[in-house]
Amino acid sequence: MAETWKDNLIYKLIAILLAVLLWLYVTADQNPPLEKTLNLSVNYENLLDNLTLTSKTNVVNIKIRGEQKIINGLGLKDFEARVDLAQVKLGQQALPVIIGNPLGIEITDVFPKEVSVNVDMIAERQVPVTAALLGETAHGYSSFKATVKPSQVVIRGPANILDNLEEARVDVNLNSAQSNLVLNLPIKVQDKLGNWFGADTLNIIPNTVEVFIPVVQDTPSKTVPVKPVIDGKPAPGYQIARIMVEPETVKILGQFNKLDTIDLIQTLPVNLTDVKENVIREVDLSIPSGVTVLYGTKVKVIVQIELSPVQKNFDIPIKVYNSKSSQKVLVTTEAVKVNVEGKKDIMDNITFQDIIAFVDVAGLDFGTHELEVQIDAPGDVQLKNIEPQRVKVEIKALEEKPVTTTTTTTTTTG
Repeated sequence: MAETWKDNLIYKLIAILLAVLLWLYVTADQNPPLEKTLNLSVNYENLLDNLTLTSKTNVVNIKIRGEQKIINGLGLKDFEARVDLAQVKLGQQALPVIIGNPLGIEITDVFPKEVSVNVDMIAERQVPVTAALLGETAHGYSSFKATVKPSQVVIRGPANILDNLEEARVDVNLNSAQSNLVLNLPIKVQDKLGNWFGADTLNIIPNTVEVFIPVVQDTPSKTVPVKPVIDGKPAPGYQIARIMVEPETVKILGQFNKLDTIDLIQTLPVNLTDVKENVIREVDLSIPSGVTVLYGTKVKVIVQIELSPVQKNFDIPIKVYNSKSSQKVLVTTEAVKVNVEGKKDIMDNITFQDIIAFVDVAGLDFGTHELEVQIDAPGDVQLKNIEPQRVKVEIKALEEKPVTTTTTTTTTTG
């Protein structure tokens, strides 16, 4: 009985083993191991805000191994290739690629295992924008200087690129234009080596600008100055120091006989009544009939206002310069009346001691002479008037004083 039970147990174990082997065979036959190659985009992480990558590897290849049914159910989204930039330094360097993969999948190879990156500081520059005109207008039409708004853009990017920037530019194709062009165009940037960069490499703020190009039918033109017209006067105690206009000239179009009669273009009046500070106004031009002004009909008028100068009167005694020791010089007028002018804060501190009136008798012989009175005053004070301007000077020989001789008598008592 015991032997029969043992024989049955052996048969049962053999049957179980055969079943397991059969299951493994069937499983391996229906779901064999599979290898596959994938191309993964590399994600760069943890880069400091003031740094940027100027060169990097975008794709790595990986080989994976696993059961066929698992691998067939996976896609690129189930894998990750990343590079940690938390500890990078400036310049070129190699960093390891970190692969993230699902459970049950073996990564058998990564190529490359390290990627080369170049790290640079982020810099910022403000750059003027120019417009390059390409092509030609229609026959019988002409284009004029382009106006770009805004005229400057801010560019942020790698310092080594910004250090070598040559220009920021937009290209305008005239395309046989017969009328004014108003276009919104993307900006491109060129370095000193002729390399071009766009918004994909640099952060250009804004990355587009509005370009206005006057296109007119060919007609006679003339460039004339702009004359600001001023109305009213500043407040008492103030005066106009300087008047400027931007632009200083404009180009006008018209028939020859009309252009010949125009030497300047005036602005509409700028009112300065009782003003006490600088005035900046955008005003229209007063355009004569029969002519057209290019680039707009408004100009900027800038008027600088300052305190009116203060005048003072002094009686200044006349000094004599360069007389000889053998001469006696007599000036018929002892003092002159001097009128000087300057800024109030300076004139408040000026006294008669700061001003010198003198005549120069160098090289003059004995006799009577009429000489100009000269004034020496501080450099920031202006001489307005002197009265009299000339005085009579008499030069005499200096009288010698008689020499007194004292005789001393000595008496000797014997």
